[in-house]
Amino acid sequence: MDFKQLEAFVAVVDYGSFSEAARRLYLTQPTISSHIRALEKELSVKLIIRTTKKITVTAKGYQLYDSAARMLHIRDNLLEDFTESRKRMIDLGVSTIPSSYLLPELLASFGKQCPDVYFHALQSDSAGAIEKVLDGSVDLSLVGQNTGDETCRFIPFCQDHLVIAAPVTAHYLSMTEKKVTFQDFLKDPMIIREKGSGTKKEMDLFLEKIGISPSELNVVARMNDLESIKQSIVNGLGISVLSARSAADLEKTNQLLLFPLDEMVHNRSFYIVYSKNRILKPHVRRFIRFVQDFYKEQE
Repeated sequence: MDFKQLEAFVAVVDYGSFSEAARRLYLTQPTISSHIRALEKELSVKLIIRTTKKITVTAKGYQLYDSAARMLHIRDNLLEDFTESRKRMIDLGVSTIPSSYLLPELLASFGKQCPDVYFHALQSDSAGAIEKVLDGSVDLSLVGQNTGDETCRFIPFCQDHLVIAAPVTAHYLSMTEKKVTFQDFLKDPMIIREKGSGTKKEMDLFLEKIGISPSELNVVARMNDLESIKQSIVNGLGISVLSARSAADLEKTNQLLLFPLDEMVHNRSFYIVYSKNRILKPHVRRFIRFVQDFYKEQE
């Protein structure tokens, strides 16, 4: 149960119509219906009886309505109290690298233009952030991979490239003096991201293109947390394939050495993703345009 589902249910009861609830919440009727079904499934009770002519709220439905309306009212009051104004909210899913290395500068700049917009950001890997778009729990997500899901729109907004990150040792320092390929690192201990990461997906595509099986890698650890991977490299556990943006800070302080991958996969994109079945609120559309323009100006 989440606020999106409760908002949909309360709106249907308030307006007596799925179509009007959808219009008021900038959602499609199928999305409203999906939220109601999810609530009914979770609570194991029928909340609304819908016919071709009218809807009828059940006794349990009215019981939930009273509690849900109070919860939404409390949420709105808390938001107003803590932000000192009534702000418009954007529920934002975000994967690891955009969350840590893109979102801070995006939100700081957007906040100067639109101080009345409040963000509720949920971090996960790329697969999880896309799933949040699909189940309607967020308005949009910023992710590191395009899954090709036909119910979503993926808009590239920022370019990056993958690198091999290695500890600062005599062995790897000597490799900076010559041209190296991925094969030169094949026998070295490797730390890799778990499945679901956009970086892991890009690495798999790279290995496929150069004809190397993942089983040929000398994998010493699999980790989900990017910061743990970076610190493990610094401390000499092994090397890893990372986003250049995520490793730039440690390269600047001479804690990591970065080696570019082959040019054919040098670039990778980060994407804005949202559901094609969702009607985006005006301030959400404005944020999408802002994100697209923000990195165009930096090119």
